[in-house]
Amino acid sequence: MRTVLIVLAVLTLAMTGLAHALDSAAPRVIVYEEATSSLLLARGEDEPIAPANFTKLMTAAVVFEALANHEITDATVYQVSEHAWRSGGAPARVTTMFAAVRSYVSVGDLLRGLAVDYANDAAIVLAEGLTGSESSFTDRMNAVAARIGLVGTHYANPTGFPDPTSRTTLTDVVALVRYLAATYPERYALYALPEFAWNKITQTNKTRLVRELPGTEGLVLAYDDQSGFAGVIATRRGERRVIVALSGLKTVDERDKEARRLIEAALGDYGRYELFGAGAVVGRARVFGGASDEVPLTTVGGAPLMMTLPNGSRAEFRLAVTYDGPVPAPIVKGQRLGRLVAYSNDRLYQSVPLAAAADVPLGDLRTRALDGFKELLIGWWRDAIAAIDLHK
Repeated sequence: MRTVLIVLAVLTLAMTGLAHALDSAAPRVIVYEEATSSLLLARGEDEPIAPANFTKLMTAAVVFEALANHEITDATVYQVSEHAWRSGGAPARVTTMFAAVRSYVSVGDLLRGLAVDYANDAAIVLAEGLTGSESSFTDRMNAVAARIGLVGTHYANPTGFPDPTSRTTLTDVVALVRYLAATYPERYALYALPEFAWNKITQTNKTRLVRELPGTEGLVLAYDDQSGFAGVIATRRGERRVIVALSGLKTVDERDKEARRLIEAALGDYGRYELFGAGAVVGRARVFGGASDEVPLTTVGGAPLMMTLPNGSRAEFRLAVTYDGPVPAPIVKGQRLGRLVAYSNDRLYQSVPLAAAADVPLGDLRTRALDGFKELLIGWWRDAIAAIDLHK
């Protein structure tokens, strides 16, 4: 078996208008379109950075999981230890929900403090209450990270306080945001709360764009001496959700303005386009030992194939079908066989799974013998060019 790449389109057609290229002053940045799984912009996305406040997304994920598994409820109360108070409360001069030492706070309130105010005392109290210590809770954080595929991440504590062993990447941060939104949508909504009132103290959401930019679902802003000012922001308008993650900015204002600009550009300068209609054949895969020597490919479930593309020039885009082939028969309709991949300037932009659009039973003995001879003698690799006008 070998990976076969069938080039479907190289977009060298005349421009339909002048588009502003999506770019950023941030040394590390991702702009991701959720609805079509399109990576509109990526640079330095796999460089290791300090997790800082991004850590609290995983702290929340562990607690969300415990709630879903009925280990605890929103009404469960945890006591604020002296350690939590001194390290994450008022004496520490860090972001805090000002929980009094030895007081009892419900899990529901602690989560609101964590999501809205980035409260460090909330993170420590949740960790100690759920598992007995920060270290055991951190082990659970890293276990969840490994399970959901965060390959560039390691946590050292539930707060994101500086530690030389901790690290993450923007790729992992965006993956974690997507995991939270998909797995715990009702809990994810906490990040969009404009304010949090508790114990006679009202604190506004530290993610300012929640109040300033329509559709913003919030999440987290961060800072580290080495990694600079950072943040991850999600904004939904209609059926579109854009996630912007950036790191390495020099000031708060620079970060906030850049996040806003990227969100507005992604939603304003890009649109969703249908490349293939429902049930349309996207490509074909070679078949080994089948009654037919190829099988048509379509999207999984036959859904229309959508892509987020610039409203102007698309000259830098290239599409290809890739699969491990030839594919051995028998093949069952709906069987996943490959992917449609889109590249923008040689960077992976979108990847869509493809499935067999028809059954292909085993061929007779003569057909299988002939296929075996072809594979041995000349192989099956070939190119195919087909025009797809993405300017429509």
